[in-house]
Amino acid sequence: MRSPAVALAAAFVAGLFLSELSSASPALAGFSAVTLLLAAAALARFEKELLGTALVFASYGLLGLAAGELRALESRQTTLLATYHRLGEKSFEGPSRIEGILRREPELGLDLALLTLDSETIRVRGKTYRAEGGLRARVSGELRDRLRDLAASDRISFWGRLDEPSSFGNDGGFDVRRYFERQRLDLTASVKSALLVERETPARSPLWRAFVSRLRIAATRRLESALGDPSRDTFGVVVALLTGDREMLSPELEELYRDAGIFHVMAISGAQVAIVILVFYFVLRRLGASEVATLWTLLLVVPLYAAFCGSGPPVVRAALAASVILGARLLSLDRPHVNALALAALLLLLWEPLWLEDPGFQLSFAAMAAILWLTEPLANRLRPLGLLATPLSVSIAAQAAVVPITAWHFHGLTWVAPLASLVAVPLSGAIVIVGLALVPLAGVPLLSDLLSLAAHAGVALLTFTARLASELPGATLAVPRPSLAWMLAYYGALACVRHGRGRVPVPSLLALCALLLALPFGRGENVSEAGRLTLTALDVGHGDAIVLSLPGGQRVLVDGGGLPATSFDVGERVVLPYLLDHGGRRLDAVVLTHADYDHIGGLFAIVGSMDVREIWESGPSWDRPAYRLLRQAARRRGIAIRRLRAGESFRQGGVLWEVLAASGAPGMELPEEENDRSIVMRVTLGESSVLLTGDAGEELERALLSSGTRLEADVLKVAHHGSRSSTSAPFLEAVRPRFAILSSRQNVSWPLPSPEVLDRLRAKEISYARTDVDGAITVQLDAKGGMEVETFRGRGKKRKGAKTQRRKDAKKNRDRKRIEPTHRDSCNRGAPHNGRPRIARECLRRSISLRAAGARVKG
Repeated sequence: MRSPAVALAAAFVAGLFLSELSSASPALAGFSAVTLLLAAAALARFEKELLGTALVFASYGLLGLAAGELRALESRQTTLLATYHRLGEKSFEGPSRIEGILRREPELGLDLALLTLDSETIRVRGKTYRAEGGLRARVSGELRDRLRDLAASDRISFWGRLDEPSSFGNDGGFDVRRYFERQRLDLTASVKSALLVERETPARSPLWRAFVSRLRIAATRRLESALGDPSRDTFGVVVALLTGDREMLSPELEELYRDAGIFHVMAISGAQVAIVILVFYFVLRRLGASEVATLWTLLLVVPLYAAFCGSGPPVVRAALAASVILGARLLSLDRPHVNALALAALLLLLWEPLWLEDPGFQLSFAAMAAILWLTEPLANRLRPLGLLATPLSVSIAAQAAVVPITAWHFHGLTWVAPLASLVAVPLSGAIVIVGLALVPLAGVPLLSDLLSLAAHAGVALLTFTARLASELPGATLAVPRPSLAWMLAYYGALACVRHGRGRVPVPSLLALCALLLALPFGRGENVSEAGRLTLTALDVGHGDAIVLSLPGGQRVLVDGGGLPATSFDVGERVVLPYLLDHGGRRLDAVVLTHADYDHIGGLFAIVGSMDVREIWESGPSWDRPAYRLLRQAARRRGIAIRRLRAGESFRQGGVLWEVLAASGAPGMELPEEENDRSIVMRVTLGESSVLLTGDAGEELERALLSSGTRLEADVLKVAHHGSRSSTSAPFLEAVRPRFAILSSRQNVSWPLPSPEVLDRLRAKEISYARTDVDGAITVQLDAKGGMEVETFRGRGKKRKGAKTQRRKDAKKNRDRKRIEPTHRDSCNRGAPHNGRPRIARECLRRSISLRAAGARVKG
């Protein structure tokens, strides 16, 4: 077997997949793996090669199973997390004092800093607890001069508010908790100012870790002195290419590189490691070093460079692969590249099994494997291009391999990436060489100026390439998550490219093109049933994002969520994936209830990526910068803006839309509060209706009540995330909902929903669900008044590896009223009440079918 490492790595990966489906004992799986290895060794003495080889593969599969199970157990057993759970979330509402050791120097961004540390102790309400685990702290305010002297292995202390990371409870989207598990982080902390961070006595830790960190800090400072203002793009790009720290990249530049499909050059990976090896090899050979001495020197340089870049998965993968290749050259082994790649994957997964699901890990190995597999036949096909044939073949092979992975994780497809990478990859390599030279030569007259000029020119050309590529028609397409069948068909066709006798077979090429063309037009799973009105309130944290699937097949999005004071784009990472996976790219309308950021922030990704027909709004809010930017984005995309007015009604999509309030109720002056300018509308299908209230406050509620507006509805979207300034008792009496939805997330900054609002709902015997507890809430209504409710956390099984449900979720569950799951039943309606039939309470309970297991008690 010419590539044994590939087969062993494949067996280990199969074991990791099996660990997600089983609950085997890690000790038993490990013991079985050792037993099979010993049996294989015994069979080798009797020349039973085939059976012995099978036992070796089986032992590596069991080893992967043991590693996966062991990592799942380890992820929930840190003393930091145990202490947090034991004391309860309420104990951490105020600031706590945390002491620990920095894993690396602070990541200084343009407006915040990130501290990643291993905690040792926490002080809560006057008591100190031993609490060891991973922690990431976000420091706001003025921070550069205060934190820039901190390095890895420094012991620090600070005052901050602790919280447990939680994922959004929707289909698809970014899994926050799983990301933190891969980073071996248990909790997050928010620190108001860098003044609250103190450096304590030096830590007892390896000297090399502190030395490398100090070296990285010194290199960054020298680059800063040579390249000027850190807020400029050149400094951020050069630092990202040399050290892997992307915190200094502006969000606009990061988005531009992503749209052009060249953001991968910002991650330290094989290209940068190869450039470093070539530079050192050339220098050492020119200085007269022998081949053997040069290879041994490179074996020392490559790990040091990986440590200098922060030892992230991409650079560790590249460093391991390069080290194996260099060792193979020293030993004159056959096929070092293929085996090196497989061995690097195997060692990385032994160290951290969860890296298997990391997008960066998957992209790196898929791209490298495709380059080794496909470059030759593609280069033969592109031979008429001359010198461009090989680099273009490398770029096409790498981009073709990562299409399914990019579509799965990021819901995007960029056809210009191979062409843009053809320029970006060598250009980024030149910038790396200039940056490496600039670190020791910063401050040297003339040389420093020339190198700085070259760095500015290189970054400007890289940015120009990205802008040119991103502005091409259809450069980036938002796509639904591909199905397993599609991915198998795609990779099958890609594998057949190699079997073209030195050239690309036409059938394989046609199959790949057909699959790529079909991907953007997939509709994904449809949560709605024909003839029904379906409402899905997405879990977007503190904010609103509601998807309406209409009986006529149209879809309407009401608000898009938005998390202020963070770089996390809830529209791109949460709302957009759900829309693409449940109905495709088309939206018939987007309703902007009002211009608060927790309603408008996520709409930028929707407007930029979806085929939106109209935006409905209550009126312009020119004093809000986010609103002005959204109007500009809509104008560029040719999206019509429709202003709704209080009192109007219209039919669209098989339902009746009634605008009860828009910039105030009928006859009401323009409110001063933005919340009271919210659109309030009722959507009616036959005998079923939904009342959407935005962030309407008590003033708007009183105006609606005094105007005599008919407010009754079966489903109420509780206003302002359950704030006590909304959803008054008289308003609830007028609406008389059968079911209420609260879109919120409890935290220190926004302690919502309010207990007063929950008490009002209980007093009226109104059943409800909450996105922070139940995840996405889906309500299906039919024209005869039937209702079905389903929640994400109720219907879905817990993913293995999380192990236990968050305790604060369990506590919140006890605070809410729920409904027993009952059968659908036909009900006799009573006498009309305020113009609509009134339903007896017992009959009403039977008309609701909740499939949300684990979140219900009888009200």
